[in-house]
Amino acid sequence: MRASTIYRGVYVALIAAALVLEFGFLEGRADWYILNYYTLLSNIACLLFFAAGLKSGGFAEAWHPRAEGAITFCIAVTGIVYAALLAPADIAEGSFWTFENLVVHYVGPAMVVVDWLMFSPRGRIRATDPLLWLAMPLAYFGYVLVRSTFAGPIGGSGSRFPYDFIDPAVQGGWDGVMVAVAGMMVGMTALGYIIYGVDRVGARRRQQRLQRPRPSAR
Repeated sequence: MRASTIYRGVYVALIAAALVLEFGFLEGRADWYILNYYTLLSNIACLLFFAAGLKSGGFAEAWHPRAEGAITFCIAVTGIVYAALLAPADIAEGSFWTFENLVVHYVGPAMVVVDWLMFSPRGRIRATDPLLWLAMPLAYFGYVLVRSTFAGPIGGSGSRFPYDFIDPAVQGGWDGVMVAVAGMMVGMTALGYIIYGVDRVGARRRQQRLQRPRPSAR
């Protein structure tokens, strides 16, 4: 069995276990409201992507490296935003040091990034892909706007918004929300092009290795 298959199997098992705990299934609950959080949606997307790849017998050519680039971007956003904006509040509340929290916010995102760096072919991501990837967080933001208009508070949070940085009551109105979202879009665009740059550099180095003359047999 290939190292990549074992690695991805471990990833799938970890994320599946963390999600079971997040939803409260082991405690006889089904907290479906957590599907309103980008963290859960991005982790579920990654779980389905890697589980489907394993079921197909591995990540063959049919499992497009461009798709893994998109998945990597999606979950990297989860890890970065959580570490930068959300982790301090969870540490203060005492909910930070749980298995499921660490897996969905740190371990899972890190494993997907490492998988992309180690096992995904280089040179497949296009220059326009990072801009297309922005459709995922923008679609999520659009969903939040619609949901907050027609639905009540999420779970027991007391807020119709899943995160404070997109809650106008916290940001001092919609102007503050739009400034926060615009800043995040700039940061996400930069992240997308970092991924693209790494892909380009890796492809160039691979091409250089292939073009090196092989030593003649003696």
